[in-house]
Amino acid sequence: MLLLAELSEEDALVCVQPDVIRQVLAIHRANPGEPLDELPQGAHCGTCNIDYERDYANNVELTFQPAYSVRPLEAGEYCLFGPGSTPHIKVQLTLAPGERRDITLRPEPGRYRVRTLEPGGETVFDWRGGPFPRVIADGDDVVAGEPSADGTIELENTSGRSLTFIVEENVWVRDALTAKRVTATQAFRDLFHDDVLRPGDDVEIDHITIMFTDLKGSTALYERIGDPKAYALVREHFAILGKAVRDHDGAIVKTIGDAIMAVYVNPADGLRSAMQIQEDIERYNRDSGRESMIIKLGLHCGRCISVTLNSRLDYYGSAANKAARLEGESTGGDVVMSPEFASDPEVTRLLAHIAVSEESAELKGFPEPIPFLRITAGTLAERRRQPR
Repeated sequence: MLLLAELSEEDALVCVQPDVIRQVLAIHRANPGEPLDELPQGAHCGTCNIDYERDYANNVELTFQPAYSVRPLEAGEYCLFGPGSTPHIKVQLTLAPGERRDITLRPEPGRYRVRTLEPGGETVFDWRGGPFPRVIADGDDVVAGEPSADGTIELENTSGRSLTFIVEENVWVRDALTAKRVTATQAFRDLFHDDVLRPGDDVEIDHITIMFTDLKGSTALYERIGDPKAYALVREHFAILGKAVRDHDGAIVKTIGDAIMAVYVNPADGLRSAMQIQEDIERYNRDSGRESMIIKLGLHCGRCISVTLNSRLDYYGSAANKAARLEGESTGGDVVMSPEFASDPEVTRLLAHIAVSEESAELKGFPEPIPFLRITAGTLAERRRQPR
């Protein structure tokens, strides 16, 4: 028997220290179809005694629950305490003023956050193994310093009061469906297309990968084969691009004539998607027996803002502008990308065995020539002929 249950989705501001508390705001709305436009700009966590802003990448989380008509759920604060329920806490130790202590511990590589239980700063970093950084707190800030002795974590309290040091592995981030991630997912945009920001509101996105594409020679195509056939071809091209974007966890933000703008949370997904697009278009040209298509595309990643435009979530800023300009440098069948995009560690690994040319050009709106990298159409064709 197949059982179907109605679900409602809702966004919530989550305390930036969720191991202490998950403080949920702006839920139990009268209209669950418009959650984003009801989120506050920030909130205060009384338990942690901190203020925090609306940050799409870190503390705005999407959750799903049964619709109220099926089963009402209570919302509230839930404290987590004790080592059994907080395995991500590797160290929690109080040091006297001026005290220094060495803890024998060899944690697993991963993303870590060092902070104090008392209000103050924190540092988040990726640790890939080897000596763990020394943790130093002065009462106002907590920093990761020089490497500790191998197999230990060195703690030092340089303040004039007792401080409780906390070293935690940020494993919860992997399970959190943040607003940044979900709004860059095609399924969310298709199913919850009314989930937008308030008119005039905008949210800064700390890091997102943006891809622009264009169908080369489309104007001449309409003249050459006529409007009906050309339009059918453009629709085929949108289907091919849409599949490649979805296959690699991206989302199409909008179409602009015969071009698309797509976004990805993970830069490597953007590169894989771009290469799949060129491969699928080449296969279509070879097997369909119809007019050939050539796709130009450009990739860049960086900061931008998310806004509501034409009743949908859109992305604006210098990162989007640069991605669009890089697409203009594409000759078709190739992949053009910015150095910032190529420097992502996973992208670097993907490019390790692919010939990439370094070029530069004057781009509209940028005062200096902009460097970029290109995987030529010939290189991609040669790569497709290699056994996998």
